Amino acid sequence: MTSRKGENTPVGIIMVHGYRGMPTDWAPLVRLFVAQYGPQSIENICLPGHGVGRSPSFDETAFLTVVAAAIDKQRANGRRIILLGHSTGGSLILTQIAQRLADDPASLDALQLLVLCSTPPRIDPSYVQRWASHVVVGEMTHEDMGGFIATVNRLARRKPLRIPAPVLVVHGDADELVPVGDADQWLNGRLIAAQRQVRIAGAGHQLFLGEGAAIAVDVVVRAIQDAIQRCSSVHGYQVPRSLYDLMPGLEPFFAAWPDSERHVKNSPAGRHAVAQEFQFESKANSEPTLANIEITTRCNLGCPACARTQLKPRSGFMSKESFCQVLAHLPHASRIVLVGLGEPLMHPEVINFVKYAVADGRRVGLVTNGMLLNSEMAQALCEAGLAGITFSIDAVNQATADRVRVGSDMEKISDNIHTLTQVSRRLGIKLGISVFTALRGETVNQFEEIVDFVADHELDALMVTDLNFVANKSKSVRSSYSSENARIFRKAIKRAIARRLPVLSVWGLEELALDVRYMDFLILRGDQLVQRANRRSHCDAPWQSIPVRVDGNLTLCDCQPSIVIGNIHRQPLTAWWNGPAMMDHRQRMLGEDPPEACLACPRF
Repeated sequence: MTSRKGENTPVGIIMVHGYRGMPTDWAPLVRLFVAQYGPQSIENICLPGHGVGRSPSFDETAFLTVVAAAIDKQRANGRRIILLGHSTGGSLILTQIAQRLADDPASLDALQLLVLCSTPPRIDPSYVQRWASHVVVGEMTHEDMGGFIATVNRLARRKPLRIPAPVLVVHGDADELVPVGDADQWLNGRLIAAQRQVRIAGAGHQLFLGEGAAIAVDVVVRAIQDAIQRCSSVHGYQVPRSLYDLMPGLEPFFAAWPDSERHVKNSPAGRHAVAQEFQFESKANSEPTLANIEITTRCNLGCPACARTQLKPRSGFMSKESFCQVLAHLPHASRIVLVGLGEPLMHPEVINFVKYAVADGRRVGLVTNGMLLNSEMAQALCEAGLAGITFSIDAVNQATADRVRVGSDMEKISDNIHTLTQVSRRLGIKLGISVFTALRGETVNQFEEIVDFVADHELDALMVTDLNFVANKSKSVRSSYSSENARIFRKAIKRAIARRLPVLSVWGLEELALDVRYMDFLILRGDQLVQRANRRSHCDAPWQSIPVRVDGNLTLCDCQPSIVIGNIHRQPLTAWWNGPAMMDHRQRMLGEDPPEACLACPRF
């Protein structure tokens, strides 16, 4: 970066357009890069023969010469290098990298990030047919056509390239020249590197100049900002060893995409886990590290206090493509929880969704009412790599459950929980199993029964809270709390302690490594349940967590599911994560006039 931005590590961004393209294909990115890093940091290459009013010849040697010269120039100036290739431009960059790996690997030491945009991994006859409709007859000779096909396919025949930097693959899902499915080949052994792929909804081959361009630009810009901060001595970072010790699963997640380290480490939960303070501001300086994904709005229960009952969302399922795109747009969300206004086990592909997220290196949890968790489902979830499952149970007495959890069968749920614990033990899988209970005025007297139920099933923990949402205030424990309630609660907590069952506050809901840090979040007094604050003291959600609805809509928080701040498929992350609605919400949370929903929330 330039010294005018206060950084001491200069960067050189080299951009290579495709054979049938022009430097103007990068125009939106160039404007942003020049404004942020200065013109001397940008090399927007014009390949020889382009821009002279005639169809250029395909001259691989001449093209590679200018790419090599740009890299050497930036190296000579002591700059860290970021390479961006669009279409065949990506093939030229990879060819240049292959040559340097063979002849002078040290010449790639300065490489920080490689971005492949709409780059074909290989060319077969179907490509020629597609491209024929986009090329005017006579504009391209057979020699030129053969030249760039040979360049691309020569790479395809090489042994996998070991790229000494993370690789970001960006592709439009409506690419008319390079099928979006072909982009998967880059992730399937063609390149050896930390890598990830983002598919841009509605975008064609010209990623940065049509539908979806704003998202494509944002994805690339954010990746480059992360790469620059990674190599900057001013913003250099190391994940504390203690965080790895608490959560060993973070190491492979960070290895898969190193720039996630900074975001997780600097999130509220990341800092709290290693006993560091987090500086709360209206702007979030790290991207979402926790995501609650609603994969369906269908549910087999009709709970009166649930937001689903009150909002009555349209019934629907999230598609596989949409789910994978959500993961791609949230690269630093190390923890994914399948939860929302529906029962996730009703989704026919829930097992596959768990597998997709686990394969992506995420720690995956799931919240369920337990009604559908038969032995086959239990085994499939365990084998898919599920890390944790939480049963939402507000009453264990069937008569009470019939009122507060309409449609639930407590005997069936109990059998299903037993089945899950037996399956996980038989498979030798360490699966975190807990219960989440939302008490209300009419169920406080049954709290001890709930404690015994959880302890009898030998589960890991019980997390308990008062009712949430403004609409439920009159039914909450707080609204009718009495000395008798306090006595009942003390007795239940004493019972839990005797049975060695941790009863946790909802304040620990978004903390990392809760399984080993649970002592920090134990509920020891009944008044903890009914405490409300006039100012934020515990809720960190808007600084680290994002709820994603089944249609891709994003909400302020789980506690305000009716307030939509954007759509993950249609707006760039920057526009909603640090957009006006979210920044105003954070500012109000930190000020003297918090939102009404926060004042009514036990987490606040």
